[in-house]
Amino acid sequence: MCLRVLHTKPYHGESCYAGHRPGTCNALSKCPSLVREMRRAGNPLPSYMRKKLRSLGCGFENDEPLVCCDRTDDSRTDIDDDETKYYNDSPYSKDPEYNTASGNDNNGSANINANKKLPDVRNHRNFNLLPTQCGPVEGERIFGGNRTRLFEMPWMVLISYDSARGTKLSCGGTLINKWYVLTAAHCVSFLGSSLKLKNVILGEWDVRKDPDCERVEGELFCAPRIRKEQIDNIIAHPGYTPQVLADDIALIRLAKPADFTLETMKPICLPTTPELQSEKLEGMQGVVAGWGATEDGLQSSVLLSVDLPIITNRECQEIYSGSPQIFDSQLCAGGEPDKDSCGGDSGGPLMYPGKTRVGVRYVQRGIVSYGSKRCGVGGYPGVYTRVANYMDWILDNINE
Repeated sequence: MCLRVLHTKPYHGESCYAGHRPGTCNALSKCPSLVREMRRAGNPLPSYMRKKLRSLGCGFENDEPLVCCDRTDDSRTDIDDDETKYYNDSPYSKDPEYNTASGNDNNGSANINANKKLPDVRNHRNFNLLPTQCGPVEGERIFGGNRTRLFEMPWMVLISYDSARGTKLSCGGTLINKWYVLTAAHCVSFLGSSLKLKNVILGEWDVRKDPDCERVEGELFCAPRIRKEQIDNIIAHPGYTPQVLADDIALIRLAKPADFTLETMKPICLPTTPELQSEKLEGMQGVVAGWGATEDGLQSSVLLSVDLPIITNRECQEIYSGSPQIFDSQLCAGGEPDKDSCGGDSGGPLMYPGKTRVGVRYVQRGIVSYGSKRCGVGGYPGVYTRVANYMDWILDNINE
């Protein structure tokens, strides 16, 4: 199953924006004002400077970091002798495994959250707003690019947009409690003029029918009718930009609460314990679900799921050759031919079972963010927002 939309960074020589000023993607050594600013900031670089370099990073060329360089630097393409010595002696000059513009540390994993211990959110004031009963695991789930079954993933939602061609279903999301949907920031922000958020569809399975019905061993089972809920509020992570691609996470507050008495509306579990937050997922088979494009290039009418191997951030970074950068706050899965997430799955979940307060349940580990332009291309994994790294942000932004 192909399930994604890719955001891409500029390449060497292409136009970009350095903050709000026009710039060009160029070698860091050819951006003298930035090198001077780094020199003034001191060594090791303070966090504000590292954050700025990450935001300007646009890849590597021959292992040298590329940044979006303000075009006012175009009139001077060389740095003086002292600046050259400073740059060449620095650990971020030509080492993509350490480079601050890439957000990488010496272990090859992105350090947007390096040295930051994830907080234990169990004492958070809003912790009890996340339901205990969540993410039920049914014994007969079928994974691997298959149609899901009716009632199988009742936390799945569709986001509806108004477009020039009418209603468009372009993103997914998950119910995390009766009021909130978790999705990707790029599904609700930087939409441009062609799309306008319309509503959220709950209890969906087959978009061609309402109500949905499925025949099992000769017996017909039907679901309640879907609900199209208005949006009360949108909270996109303030750190997300289409240039950096990190912090791709958002919350949608519904105008009316979901009805968890229905079989088609249930919340998914989140990684709420230190054990779940620190669990090593590399080498495990995660599960992605959505109504995105299938291998024939058409959007699926029925909710599909696919199991994907979760790989290390180091492997993922090497596959993408440094552009875009992979941060600690992201994870990667896939890379197998014809099994992927794809356009229309953005904002949907990457799931893996975990031990919760009430036993083993499905836990959302990632949010579909971006990937290869061609879905399901062997060797190219999808990139997902790592939910564990945002539990405090999620809890800070939900309320009764």
